[in-house]
Amino acid sequence: MRAKAGRGEAGFTLIEVVVALALLGLVLALLAGSLRNGLVGASRAAAITPPLAVAEAKLAAIGVTEPLIAGDTSGEDASGVRWRVSVADYDDEGSAASEAPGVPRLYRVTVTATWTQGGAPRSLSLDTLRLAVRRP
Repeated sequence: MRAKAGRGEAGFTLIEVVVALALLGLVLALLAGSLRNGLVGASRAAAITPPLAVAEAKLAAIGVTEPLIAGDTSGEDASGVRWRVSVADYDDEGSAASEAPGVPRLYRVTVTATWTQGGAPRSLSLDTLRLAVRRP
């Protein structure tokens, strides 16, 4: 003898399967968007590494291997990163005493690196203060 199955015990209906597939599609679309955003962010971070290294090297060289003299210099790295170094007197409030010979002064050093990423110009700037004796 066969037991008669009730209508509510037959399993999933077609509507339940369609709704489950639609929800799965939405979740997969959200995950794909998050993955894309992560890859774009990683690409941007990787692209900024060479210009940042150039800017840090130029900033470290000022006052050590390159003279700390007020003015602007610029150039281009072998990787195509353009850089500009700007050295200016730092305008502090107690500057009258610092005009004496042999007294160190503060200089504001700004290094700007520019490059092209994805057809769009990008740039970054590093800024610091350096202490040095004023040159005549």
